[in-house]
Amino acid sequence: MSEKEAVVQGNLVYLTYATCGILIIVYAWSRFNTPPSNRSSTRRSLYWSSCLGYVLTTVAVFAILTSLLQVTAWRTALFGTNADDLALPAPLLAALALTTLLPTVPALQRVDSWTLNAFLDWGEIPAEVKRRAATLTTDKFTVTPKDVARLRAIDEYGDHLRDSRSDGLELSEYRFTRVVKLYDRIRELAGEQQYERYFSEASDELLALDRRMTAFVRRSDTWLTLASRLHDLEKQPAYEELMHDRRETFAQSCREMFSALAFFLARAVLRSEPHEKEIVGRLRDIGFETAEPMNRPQFPINSLTLLALTVYAYLASTTIFFSHLQSGPQLPGHGLVKALEIALARVITVGVVVWLIQRFRFFRREPGEPRKYFAYVASGLICSAVAACVCLPFVLLGPSGLVIGLQNSLPVIFLSGLLCTALALFCDDWPDDSVPPVWLRPVEAAGCAVVMLLGTSFMYFADLLPPSLVSLAGWMGIVWIVMPSTLALMIGGFVPHMYRSARRVAAARRDEAACAVAAEQDQAPQPAAARLLKDLRTEPPARRAA
Repeated sequence: MSEKEAVVQGNLVYLTYATCGILIIVYAWSRFNTPPSNRSSTRRSLYWSSCLGYVLTTVAVFAILTSLLQVTAWRTALFGTNADDLALPAPLLAALALTTLLPTVPALQRVDSWTLNAFLDWGEIPAEVKRRAATLTTDKFTVTPKDVARLRAIDEYGDHLRDSRSDGLELSEYRFTRVVKLYDRIRELAGEQQYERYFSEASDELLALDRRMTAFVRRSDTWLTLASRLHDLEKQPAYEELMHDRRETFAQSCREMFSALAFFLARAVLRSEPHEKEIVGRLRDIGFETAEPMNRPQFPINSLTLLALTVYAYLASTTIFFSHLQSGPQLPGHGLVKALEIALARVITVGVVVWLIQRFRFFRREPGEPRKYFAYVASGLICSAVAACVCLPFVLLGPSGLVIGLQNSLPVIFLSGLLCTALALFCDDWPDDSVPPVWLRPVEAAGCAVVMLLGTSFMYFADLLPPSLVSLAGWMGIVWIVMPSTLALMIGGFVPHMYRSARRVAAARRDEAACAVAAEQDQAPQPAAARLLKDLRTEPPARRAA
């Protein structure tokens, strides 16, 4: 082959990789946005970060799969004995496996489904819109005389409109007015430029909502007119018997219609408003005057990335140092690969424990609540299982075999679970959103180091070391005990602080959004988060414990 032909062939290879990579990106983007309602199910920042994460993860899977498909054994394992008959380049075959052929490859389909669900959960899709819609209740929605005057100018809503609630017929008319006002404000949003895209995407849903609302208004007007004609009989027992069930049925119909409109509104504002401040301002302007910001702590992916790089740099440097000592402790297998396995197991399990505490009420306590020791132990067991899953690929690709490989990874699995149990405990040290005392951080770091020291000592003196480490003795055994403790000291001083910082940032965003909205409306209420914290600090200890 001439040099020119080699250059042309190399360019074709690069072109194949680029084309397949673009195909994977387009497919991953489309898959993340299926159904299209995913785009309007969470805040804009969460949507873009989770979507980008899923696309990049799919590209990484594509790169790994392309490398594996260079080996005939992997082709046979994934596609069967006739895989080589396809005579396709590895990148093209990997692209087909992740797109068109994905349903026919169960292993890849499970990996892709798990990854997609993980990033959808990270982006709080559709949890965010459900949580937001749940706060948009009828008791928080107000109707003013100005609203009634505006609605009366629209002939299609009839005459049964009022801005105050009472009993009997007046209460039914007020319920009807709330539904009509919310529907009218949603229709008003369709004329604003920033909402045009959402209403275009949700045109079918809006059409169905229009039909449902038209039928609701027609039925309501008929019933309210009849009830008004019978109003003179209100003092008679026959009237109460006749109208009681009808009022309850009408009230339920109003609540169902209001809930459907509130869910549509929640999706509209999440899709169209850029930040929490604008979302809250829009909801208050529509009529939910007590709407509060709902920013939750974001998963600290950037901080965990920095931690991963630091942990691997520490493990790699110590591995290289001890590899040059004839009497130094040698890690089983290739030293840098083992360092990568340990680093991934530590950081991924740390990320899991932070995610559990952030997302699930079971794993954290609120101010005034006692410690949840069972939850801490449960998080440690979950992280041990995750560490085993992280170590499994290294075991399968290693030369020792499955049984010996798992035995060699036992310290990684056991110590990762132990460290995560301690981290779950220390992350719960300061449940308040205020700044903790300065001494808390070094105490937590020392606590993690002590826990890891006890764990390594237990494994060493109880003869639980794997076969590759049974020969450790003397100062080498001391080094093996101390090294994980040094790593735990760094992680313990970093992770609880990182978790609490994310909580404080979320609380600050909630307060900032609440203050900004209040200032725009010439109000000065105390932010809900700050008011709650003040009440908790000033509440008597006896009452707080009760």
